[in-house]
Amino acid sequence: MSDLVRHLIALQDTLVREHAQAPGLFGEIARMENLLADTYRNRVPYELLQNSDDAGSASVVIEDLGGGRYTWSNDGRLLDAGDVEALCRSASSTKLRGGDSIGYRGIGFKSLAAVAARIEVRSAGVAFTFDKEAAAALLGEPSGASLPLIRIPAGIRDGDRTEGTSFTITCRPGADGGLHSIDPVSALFLRNVTRIETRSNGSGRQVRVDRGPSEVVLHLHEGEARFGVLVHGTATVAVPLNARALAMTGVRGRLACFLPLDDEVGLPVVVSGDLLTDPSRTHAVVADASTRQVLADAARALADRLRTPGDPVSERLWQLLLEGEDIRSLLVSAGSSAGTVLLTALREEMTARRPSFAYSSLALEPEDVAVLFPGGAPAALYAQRNQTAARAAKAVLGLRTLDFTDVVTGPDVPALSDALRGRLGRHLGELARTHGRRLTTAERKLVDAAADAAPGAASGAALAAAPAPVAATRAATALPEGSFPVVMARWRTAEVATMEFLNGRGWNLSDVSGQNVGYDLDGTDSEGRSVRIEVKKVDRPDARFAMTNNEMSLMLTAPGGYLLAVVVGDGKHVKLLLLDPSAENLPRERVCRRWDWEFTDWARFAQVVD
Repeated sequence: MSDLVRHLIALQDTLVREHAQAPGLFGEIARMENLLADTYRNRVPYELLQNSDDAGSASVVIEDLGGGRYTWSNDGRLLDAGDVEALCRSASSTKLRGGDSIGYRGIGFKSLAAVAARIEVRSAGVAFTFDKEAAAALLGEPSGASLPLIRIPAGIRDGDRTEGTSFTITCRPGADGGLHSIDPVSALFLRNVTRIETRSNGSGRQVRVDRGPSEVVLHLHEGEARFGVLVHGTATVAVPLNARALAMTGVRGRLACFLPLDDEVGLPVVVSGDLLTDPSRTHAVVADASTRQVLADAARALADRLRTPGDPVSERLWQLLLEGEDIRSLLVSAGSSAGTVLLTALREEMTARRPSFAYSSLALEPEDVAVLFPGGAPAALYAQRNQTAARAAKAVLGLRTLDFTDVVTGPDVPALSDALRGRLGRHLGELARTHGRRLTTAERKLVDAAADAAPGAASGAALAAAPAPVAATRAATALPEGSFPVVMARWRTAEVATMEFLNGRGWNLSDVSGQNVGYDLDGTDSEGRSVRIEVKKVDRPDARFAMTNNEMSLMLTAPGGYLLAVVVGDGKHVKLLLLDPSAENLPRERVCRRWDWEFTDWARFAQVVD
């Protein structure tokens, strides 16, 4: 008889005596076990995987034996006397938080009570079972008595010497807890497990893991999922580097406490760390200091990489940020979530130390990026397809705006691509025509060149001399206090800047953008007339913007009392134009793919507010 068998027999005798001394105690433990089982019902395979990793396992095998029976085995260290004691005692663990192990609560194995009717344990040459009927016989209780499943070891015997530890689980009818269903994301942050195999009906599937200091590759049946790894403080961030990895991550990302939780982080990355979870281990407690620290550290890791482009992970991050969902909605959403905490921290990090590159209101060619930002810049930020998303990223991350006035007067103009010089010439020509802005000699050359390249277009001189459509603005050589560029720079959102600017001119407006009423500002104009204003932001006067069906129907029922405030451009040349969307002959197109109304040649009907 081995020493471990003798220890198990002595432990069994001790637990039987404890029951005799306090019969009601086991009933209380049974009720706690039922509560735990209900809470952990969907977490069982992840808790066992965590235990396997903490045991130093390199391989985990889950086999469906049929008839509601499964075997979970690993090749980690063998159970010792302290381990079997922890299995039998409530909320007992040999692991400590903050050490080399992931788990520390002593609950992982006990989560099996959520699905199991019987558990057979094999390790270190011993075998024993957890079975309520066998426990009732040992305790002298009738069959069906209220007893915990995982408490009294029964059927203790010497067994075959096996590698690691295995559990054979007989599930209760209709309850298997997805024992053979493992989300591959769970392998990303494990320390030791490099192979997870599931077997069923003679076939098997594997997840193999290659870990490096800066990259993790998951080898799946469907192909490879590659992740870049960023580490800062308490946080580890996995960045999906290919399409398969992104499909696993999702556009809103995932949060993990080493193993995946049900929380999203608002960005297409996976963030993991030793954060506090709720009792079900499915959600983070966002108000907890440890959770916020993990999210703050993740934001620092992301900001550091976003500020220093040049490597594949940085370029991929910018691509994911610009081609994913609009993240502005999270920043203004009510309540606190992992996503809002992470994005707020990321914004603070990026604005506290801005990158050397800047947002451009015009698309740039790759050669232009190299000329204008010799220190490096993310190519995706300047792609034509990402112009709308780039403007959103500018607002969220507080990016500087590239001042094309400096570019035009600088030495790099000859090195710029023909495409950018053409865009710049057309942009300056629009400013001259729409805003009445005077062109410098250098600007006039670009406008003339763009006009010459477009047959039938007006010359730069004609554009420069053309009056503004309603009220020409004075040439901006200085920015007086109270001018719209100054007000716009003071506020984060176009809605608030518009409200403050117009209120400074005798209007009386309130911001109602968060009330989902179909417009952003409500109040009276400078003459006391009731008005509702929807604010739009565009890069240029010839850019399109859209109105939803809700906004359009509201406008049509309140003509004259509903205005569009269109904020055009950025920086010191930003302008505010007011437009009556019910104006006769105003061009608009219904875009049926989104059931929006797009406004096209709207600038001719708008009035510049100066």
